[in-house]
Amino acid sequence: MVKNKNIKISKIETRIIQGKFGNGKYYGYGKNKLISLVKFKTNNSIYGYGESLVGIYSPKLFEINVRYLSSFFINKNLDEALNEIHKIQNNKFFFYQGLLKSVISSFEIALLSIKSKANSCSLGETINQTYFNGSLTKNTSVEVYASAGSIKSNFKELKEDVNKSIKMGINRIKIRLDTSSNYKKKVNFLEKKIDFFAIDLIANTFIKNRDQINLIKFLKFIKKKKILWVEEALNVDDLDYFSDLNEFKKIPFSYGENFTSFIDFSNLFRVKNIDYINLDITHCTISDLKKLIDHMKINKIKKKIIFHCWGSLININTSVEVASILSEYIHMVELPITDFSLNNFYIDSLEIKNSKLKMQNRLEEIEKFYDKIKINNKLEKNKFSFD
Repeated sequence: MVKNKNIKISKIETRIIQGKFGNGKYYGYGKNKLISLVKFKTNNSIYGYGESLVGIYSPKLFEINVRYLSSFFINKNLDEALNEIHKIQNNKFFFYQGLLKSVISSFEIALLSIKSKANSCSLGETINQTYFNGSLTKNTSVEVYASAGSIKSNFKELKEDVNKSIKMGINRIKIRLDTSSNYKKKVNFLEKKIDFFAIDLIANTFIKNRDQINLIKFLKFIKKKKILWVEEALNVDDLDYFSDLNEFKKIPFSYGENFTSFIDFSNLFRVKNIDYINLDITHCTISDLKKLIDHMKINKIKKKIIFHCWGSLININTSVEVASILSEYIHMVELPITDFSLNNFYIDSLEIKNSKLKMQNRLEEIEKFYDKIKINNKLEKNKFSFD
C-alpha cells in the first residue's frame, strides 16, 4: 500500500479513441463512435483513466478543457488532487455545471482509480471510504437493464436486440422510439417477447420534434401497457409541461441525462410526475452525487436514480461500482448492449442472471485494454499531454 501523500500527479493525457458502432443505425452517429478518456499518471507509475460524456459529442472541446484544468492538478499529491475536485466545484461561475463539470467528472474517476490501486481495493470500496466514511455495504450484484433499439432500427433489428438481452440474462430492455413514426408494432412486440420494457423518447426532445400532440397520442397508447418508464418525453424547455400530464400519472417518467450538477437533479426531484432521474456519472461528479444522496436522506425523497450509461467501459464499470454501494438509491444501471467494438469483449463476458449483474473487480483489465489500443492517425493530432 502506498500512502496517498507520496503519490503525485506527474502527467495528464487525453486519449480519443473510436470504434465501430451500431451498424450506422443510431441517430447522431455514423458507423463509428468516439470515446474521450483522460489518463492520469503518477510519480510511482500508478495510473488511472477517467471518461467524460461531453467528449463523445465534442472531443476537441474536451481536450481544450482538459488542458485548462490540468494546471490545477499537476504536481499535487493524491489527497490534494481529490480535495481540488471539491474546491474547484465551489466556483459557481465556471465549474459548477455544464461542459467543465463533465470534464471534472473524468478527472475525479481517474483519481479514484489511482487511489483504488494504491490501496488494493475495488473502485466501489474506494468511493465508499472516500465519500461515505466506509459506512455502506457493497452488494455482490447490481440491477441492470439492456439498452438498445435505435429510432432508425427496423423490426428485424429490434428482434435481434431483444433476443440478445434475453440470452444475456436480462429480462428488461429500453428502446428508442420516435412518436412521429409507426411505433405500435414495436411496442406490441416488446410486450409479448420480454418481461419488462422502457421507452426512450430522446427524439422528442429535439427542438424540431417538440410535437406534444404526437406525444399525447403516444402516451394514450402506452398507458394501457405495463411499462417500466418513459424517458426524455419532453424538451428541456418544456419541463413544466410534466405537471399537465396528470392523466398519465400511472406512467413512470424519467429525465435528466443532459444535466450535470446537484442543483439540477435536486430540482428535477421537485418536478411533478417525474418518478426517476437519469444521472450519468461521467457527466455529473461522484462528489455531487454524494450531495444528492444526502439530500434524498434528509428530505426522505422516495424517488430513485437510474444511471444513464452510454459511453465506454470506464462509464459502465464506474456506474456499476457506485450502484453496488448505493442500491437503496440507485434503481438500475443502463447496460448498453448495442454492438460497439470497444465494449464487446466486456459486455459479452458479463455474468448476469435475472437482470442482476455479478460484481467483479475488472478495472485494471479495462485500463490495460485501453493502453493497447492504437490511436487512429486522424485522431492522433488531437491527442494532448500535460506535465
